Amino acid sequence: MNLSLLLLVPILILIITPLIMLIIRILQPDFTFFWLIAALGALATWPAVLLLHLRIPESITLVTWKPEQILPVSPTLLLDSISWPFAMALATLVLAVILTDVTRVPDVNWSAWASSLAISAISMLAVFAGNPLTLILAWGAIDLIELIILLSPALESADRERIVILFATRTAGIVLLIAAGMAARSNGEILTFTNISPQVSVYLLLACGLRLGVVPLHQPFLGDMPLRRGLGTLLRMAPTAASLVLLTRTAAAGVSSSLTPYILGFAGLAAIYASVSWVSADDELSGRPFWILGGAALSIAAAAREQPTASLAWGIATLLSGGLLFLLTARHRFLRIFIFLGLLGFTALPFTAAWDGVNLYAAPVTPILAVFIFSQALLLIGYARYAMHTGLSLIGVERWVWLIYPWGLALLPLSHYIITYLGRTGTTKQDFSFPSLMASWPGLLTLGIAGAAVIWMRRGGRFHPRVVRAIRSGFSLNWLYRLLWSLYGSLGRLVAFVNLILEGEGGILWALLILTLLFSLLAQSGLGG
Repeated sequence: MNLSLLLLVPILILIITPLIMLIIRILQPDFTFFWLIAALGALATWPAVLLLHLRIPESITLVTWKPEQILPVSPTLLLDSISWPFAMALATLVLAVILTDVTRVPDVNWSAWASSLAISAISMLAVFAGNPLTLILAWGAIDLIELIILLSPALESADRERIVILFATRTAGIVLLIAAGMAARSNGEILTFTNISPQVSVYLLLACGLRLGVVPLHQPFLGDMPLRRGLGTLLRMAPTAASLVLLTRTAAAGVSSSLTPYILGFAGLAAIYASVSWVSADDELSGRPFWILGGAALSIAAAAREQPTASLAWGIATLLSGGLLFLLTARHRFLRIFIFLGLLGFTALPFTAAWDGVNLYAAPVTPILAVFIFSQALLLIGYARYAMHTGLSLIGVERWVWLIYPWGLALLPLSHYIITYLGRTGTTKQDFSFPSLMASWPGLLTLGIAGAAVIWMRRGGRFHPRVVRAIRSGFSLNWLYRLLWSLYGSLGRLVAFVNLILEGEGGILWALLILTLLFSLLAQSGLGG
């Protein structure tokens, strides 16, 4: 048996399990053990991905496309020190979602668990993508599924318009990925994720920025969708992981230094907007898109500064620390240790799971880095605020729920530390050594700012609503997009008016008049003969 085929095992498990659930649903509609099947599938996926660490590096060609003169690239999967951490995070998220759903059984049905497994399978395929072709196919499948899910409810026309715009920006990210491949071919190269040149990496960085909503900054769809806490979290996190993995690869390749200030500027703008919106949201679920946007901004900033370890650290912390908070349905003092570990996982303090994140602030130190320190502090403040909210009570529930639900939460910080301390067999151009204690001052500064703000808020301090609204409306760039949309609408009305005139009875006379004026202008400029 070819051992490289082991790379397909977790993906196949995540695909076969929902198919089994669908067949059982068709043949035996009264079947009541769908949760058990989904849990077994997710439980088998987690160790399968964990054991793949022993095979780093590994690659496998899924199918060979011919003729090679026309199709020189075939779909390929790549297992290395960049794809494995994100695959491990995905396997942990889907298992945690299904295990914590035991507290939400009345609100969840078999289709939610099957959908969670299916979207995780496609996202893991994107994470393991070894070349742009494979990633394009996976991104396209993810976008199509998300578009169907978002458009399925009866929404207002304005919401549907925003969903279509979101889909268009995701498609633009795919177009930029195609452009990266074309740019590499123009240089006589075939683009894979092991030979990214700095000239091509800017296309990849912009593609990720578009799909994550950071470059240029655009607000994700935030309409009221019938998404549950479990499936809704996975639908947000899994596609994010499929883009964050490319960021880390781009950071390892390096980015053109002339574009770094502009990318950092867009990332700083997104970080401020996302962190202010996150800390001022009503609850963690309404602020969930802003948490993802803020974490993605930190990861893009690290990639722009050619810090792959920091980009990887912020990406994994966004997925796992955020996932812990979003899956925290029931609150109990026994569970506070997990909340504390989740919060600690986003601090970048020494010996924590995101310690590598401080490499974002490595020399040379520039003023823009203060924006990211402040934004990280606001993200921590919001995390602490929502963690203190009251939730469902576990008093009176069956003992098996008490056993399974905490394990679903515990897996997230546990996997975070496993990824950090096990996944350090680097294949990037930078060494995967931990930062020095002296270089960890940004983590301490961020924690100090966040701690002082929390104490201030506990004593009655509040962010003024007008200031928050001003920051959110100004930094979101929605005013600019509305202006551009208004200009586009005005241009469309002008074209329609001209078309109406030319199609009328006097259309020929108007055409002759315009032609006469044109000849007169050409004659006056000496170009008429």
